[in-house]
Formats: sequence, C-alpha cells, structure tokens
Amino acid sequence: MAMRTLSACCLGLFLATAASAQEAAPNLADPTPAKGWIVTLGGSLQLGPKYDGSSSAGLSFMPSLSWRRVGEKPGFSAPDDSLDYALYETDRFSVGVAGAFRSGRYSGSNNRLFGLRDVPWSVEAGVFAEFWPILDRLRTRVEVRQGFHGHHGVVADLSADWVERFGRFTLSGGPRLALGSASYMRRNFGITLPESLANGYLAAYRPSGGAKSIGLASALEYTWSEQWSTTLFARYDRLISEADRSPLVRTSGQRDQFTVGLGMNYSFQFGN
Repeated sequence: MAMRTLSACCLGLFLATAASAQEAAPNLADPTPAKGWIVTLGGSLQLGPKYDGSSSAGLSFMPSLSWRRVGEKPGFSAPDDSLDYALYETDRFSVGVAGAFRSGRYSGSNNRLFGLRDVPWSVEAGVFAEFWPILDRLRTRVEVRQGFHGHHGVVADLSADWVERFGRFTLSGGPRLALGSASYMRRNFGITLPESLANGYLAAYRPSGGAKSIGLASALEYTWSEQWSTTLFARYDRLISEADRSPLVRTSGQRDQFTVGLGMNYSFQFGN
C-alpha cells in the first residue's frame, strides 16, 4: 500500500511539473507576426536640368517616405522611383499606386523663354508594377501617371535595375525609358504660333505623343546602422524623337540631360 501511494505521489508530481513547464515554455509555432512598423523618412538633394530639355542646371530637394512591418526584410527602391504604396505583393511581384512631383518651367528663368507660357509645377498620380525575373538581383518596373495642375497629360516610366549587395554597400543601376502623351509633350516641348511670334527666336512646334527619352541610372547606398543610410546616385537621359526635335531643345537647350544627387534616410520603429 505504501509503494502504491508513493507511485501515485510521484505520478502526480511529474504531471504537475510537466504542466508547469508547458505553461512557461514559449510557443515557437506562434503564428502571430511581430507588432509595430519600421518607418523610413528621407530626402535627396539633386542637381539636374531646371526643366525638360534645359541646358542649365538647378538644385532641388525631393522627400521620401516608406514603411514596413517589424521583422520584414527591407525592400529595394531606386532613387528615381516615385513614391508608392503596394496594394498586392509577393516575393517577385507587386502592384499599387504611385505619385510624383514635377517642378515647372518659368519664362523668368531664361531670357530665351520670353513670350512662352509658364509650365507650373505638377503632381502626377497613377499606378506601378514591379517584377523580379531574378529574385533579389534583377528588378523591372513600370509606372503610368496622370498629371494635374501644371500639365494634364499621361507619362510612363519603364526601368530595369541590377542589384548587388556587398556588406553594407548596395550597388544598383540599369536602363530607363520615358514616354509621354501628346498633351504632355505639347505642354513641355511645344511652341504655339503666338508664342513663337512673341519670342522672336524659337520656331512654332507641335509635337505628338511617344518616346521622350532613353537613359541610364545608377546608385550606391551605404548603410551606416539600422537607423541611418546614405545614397549617391546619378542619371543620364538622352531626349529622343518628338522631344529632341523641339526648338526648346535644339535651339535653346540640349538633348543630353544629367542628374546627380545625394540622399539620406533615417529609420525608426513605430507602434507596439
């Protein structure tokens, strides 16, 4: 009887210990995702053409904003990507909305623009799609955006970037192609007859829609810490087709467009 009582006590002690251990041990299979967001604020200072086809350069500042869930791997973004938000994404494909800001062209910035209408700044809103034919190495992207305020045309940007990571460095770059509708091209490269007569220097010109430029872009990012990173980037565009034939380019500007810039990003955790 004593042996049976001792065995029962040992069994009870074992079950209680096992239950306590199970309660204290973490659930490694817990599917609950990490809480909170990593928000990245940034901006870049750029030196580039004052307007499409300009032969003079000016400084501009472009802000940037992105976010991801805590625990998610940081995604790749080229410096000349528009601000975007993915509505659907997988490891290789994403699609969503995109927006961009385009500075204007003002007659007071160049004597040769006298008599021409100003082209105010524009906000462009639309959609984007990305696809990685080679995961984490080759990215392709297309953006289609509608202009508001300064112009009311449609623009499209197509790009491809090869991405290489070396420790804290990320090197990327590839070809670019820009397209514009007839409304966009006429607003930015066209010259009406009254404008030509008032200017007395530039001939009248009415372009149609199509390809605007082809080019190359590259960027070198260095990650200083989990919070800070900087990016040095450059882009070259060659105006072609209807844009290249514009007197704004041939007579008072240039077809070769260069942009260089330096960006900085700061990341922080938000929420629990």
